[in-house]
Amino acid sequence: MNRLIFSYNNQINFIDFNEIIFIERLQNKTIIHSLNKKIETNESLTHIFEKLDQNTFFRIHRSYIVNINFIEKIVSCGQKSYKIIFKEVNEDALFSYDRYKEFKKSFIE
Repeated sequence: MNRLIFSYNNQINFIDFNEIIFIERLQNKTIIHSLNKKIETNESLTHIFEKLDQNTFFRIHRSYIVNINFIEKIVSCGQKSYKIIFKEVNEDALFSYDRYKEFKKSFIE
């Protein structure tokens, strides 16, 4: 399956994986940032991550999951601190140092 299925406000929602830019946890809500909109759900990031394609999505921080196809660049923000700049949107996401090392090992090296 190439779609994320999740519930919110007594509805079942569907979104194609290739439309999801990133997903963040913010103030007890999970926000799915897509090409066309932002969608909220109460589902945890862990639960959502289990439903995603592990070759396309990566958990970069306890508060973020990103679609690697939408990463424009990874920028150093100081010692052991990074952020991801996305294509298509004017937003960024924090990248923990340990997850950055794992990302490099999995996708770059």
